[in-house]
Amino acid sequence: MDIVQFIQALPKAEVHLHLEGALPWKMVRAYTQEALPAEPVWWRDEFRFDNFRHFISELALCGRSVLCTLDAYREAATVIFQQLLAQNVRYVEISFAVSLATQHNFEVADVAAVIREAVPPELTVCVIGGLSREYPDWLTDERMAAILNAPALDGLDLHGDETQGGPAPFARIFCRAQKIGLLTKAHAGELCGPQSIKDTLKVLQVKRIEHGTTAEHNPALLAQLAAENITLDMCPWSNVKLRVVGSIGSHPIRYFLQQGIRVTLSTDDPTIFGYSLSEELLSLVERLHFTPAELAQLQINAFRVARMSIEKKNTILAEIDALLAKWVRE
Repeated sequence: MDIVQFIQALPKAEVHLHLEGALPWKMVRAYTQEALPAEPVWWRDEFRFDNFRHFISELALCGRSVLCTLDAYREAATVIFQQLLAQNVRYVEISFAVSLATQHNFEVADVAAVIREAVPPELTVCVIGGLSREYPDWLTDERMAAILNAPALDGLDLHGDETQGGPAPFARIFCRAQKIGLLTKAHAGELCGPQSIKDTLKVLQVKRIEHGTTAEHNPALLAQLAAENITLDMCPWSNVKLRVVGSIGSHPIRYFLQQGIRVTLSTDDPTIFGYSLSEELLSLVERLHFTPAELAQLQINAFRVARMSIEKKNTILAEIDALLAKWVRE
């Protein structure tokens, strides 16, 4: 068994995934009125976005071209889930941009429901509503109630341009979501420094931070993340192409693990950044010399925080242990 075979056999969890950024490129080309290349320039390893606005403009091309009907959401989710199954992914947390959905006059409950309808029986999926830091005034009491009462919605995420707004306007909905048992997490430490992570943890009371990369040089925050069992859902190629870090080789993901912090690995927006979850894992081997045990630990960390039955979780963790034992024997 070589490392590629090990990665394929490794049960995986994709816990930081935006539906709009995972739309199949063939689907984007089919739906858009623009002439698009067979492969976008963003997929090149050397490509870097000018800034976050540049990235958002390309992401918007995908989302606005395709997600114009509820059937399109269902079709996209169906293909995305099949692509994940082909990589031996067992658990997924997939978010959709609530503001984009409502621009088309879709109800949050309806979008969550059609995504849920696309879930194959082999996959455990949490459907997450993504709220944008950039639009705090959008979150009226009526919209808040609609989000919290959406039957197929499993959780909330705060995303968007971190430089454009703090977490305070979203404290009330996060508090209410936590009281009714919804999964909550928030992006921080991607475009801003450690203080953004501290503020997000304090204001939103989340245990999951999407990225958290800029905590690297703040010893007090690193200690806090470890002591409070905060999970960082990291996406190395996203960080590279958005200029958060210079290269995969300089990404601090291993350093966070060494500090006793629970770190997971995901893709963020694979259609934009050009890497599947299996390819992200292989990059860690090729450029950071990750061992199979370290790759497995990233997946174990993800399954530890996964919203799935204890029985299913324990079965998967035992499968990972058996795979590692087989690797050692061979």
